[in-house]
Amino acid sequence: MSQLSLILELSGNPIAVLENVTEAQDIAVQPGAVWEIPEKARAYLLDLLQGGGAGLHVEFAGLLLRTFHDLAEVPRSAFGETKHALSGVALQMELDPLLKKVERKRLIRGAAFRRRNEMALRILEQYTGETFAPYRSRAVWGPVLPQDRSRLVEDETRLVAGGIHSRRTAAGLLDVADPDGEWSRWREEEREMSNAG
Repeated sequence: MSQLSLILELSGNPIAVLENVTEAQDIAVQPGAVWEIPEKARAYLLDLLQGGGAGLHVEFAGLLLRTFHDLAEVPRSAFGETKHALSGVALQMELDPLLKKVERKRLIRGAAFRRRNEMALRILEQYTGETFAPYRSRAVWGPVLPQDRSRLVEDETRLVAGGIHSRRTAAGLLDVADPDGEWSRWREEEREMSNAG
């Protein structure tokens, strides 16, 4: 792209080429300019765009872009290149390769984060003498695509009411940072309400 930009800039400010001229002064490249040159000499403007040179650069840039898309496993719709309007579900289906890639990365990084946390707790144990085992931690990832949380809340409410999911499970699925803490706070509120009543 840099080379193409340079070529286009030079083409917009053309270079005057004088052949068989030993000395020249005041050669102006502008409309209506008149050049006096000796016999058997030749003068012309250098056309850097002849022979399709600019097109070759554009094709190469397009090839690079396609290669980056293929290597990144990212569909073109992720870059806003959709040919028609898609519904939320259709867009999610089209972005599925990207979602799978993010899921793989999260699995790898989640294991690395858990290992890092375990090492940090072991170091803390050495310096404080306090025991933190068993070392349990989990990475909480946000959604990749916008989610319809109202539908998820309704589903989890029905599952909890039907005894299929626990409140902690529902809180975890709804991305509550501390489901156990939230459960304790809920029980405390229930006790306060029953005592007040």
